[in-house]
Amino acid sequence: MMSKGKIETVFMAMVIVVLAVFAVANYAAIMQTKGSIAQDASPVTNASGEVIHVIGHQWAWTFIYPNGTQAENNLVVTVNTRITLIVNSSDVIHDLYIPQMDIQSYAVPGQNNTVSFTPTSTGQFFFECVEYCGEFHYEMRGYLTVIS
Repeated sequence: MMSKGKIETVFMAMVIVVLAVFAVANYAAIMQTKGSIAQDASPVTNASGEVIHVIGHQWAWTFIYPNGTQAENNLVVTVNTRITLIVNSSDVIHDLYIPQMDIQSYAVPGQNNTVSFTPTSTGQFFFECVEYCGEFHYEMRGYLTVIS
């Protein structure tokens, strides 16, 4: 029969082996997916609807329309028009969430993520940042207004 000290040593060795195996597997998975985190890095053309640039910054969203006008925390689009949002950040990671349109897109500094949708009804819909981004994170909210 093994002594209590030997049992503890064997148990600790088993735990270390299991942790080492999972660490190697985790490292391999991270290296395999490292370049595929961006949602869509391809260039977006204006051919299939309206392209709006979205910049997340502490603590607001800026929307830049194709004609160059800008709005803060207020996105206005036309019903039954395909909208493509190119989402980026000027400072830290944010996460644009518009639940009624089934939209959620990370805003990452130096990385453009795209998401498209076509609103089918008019109205005003709430959106917010759902990635904690600092002291006034709770202020990163606004409205999507769909007009006819």
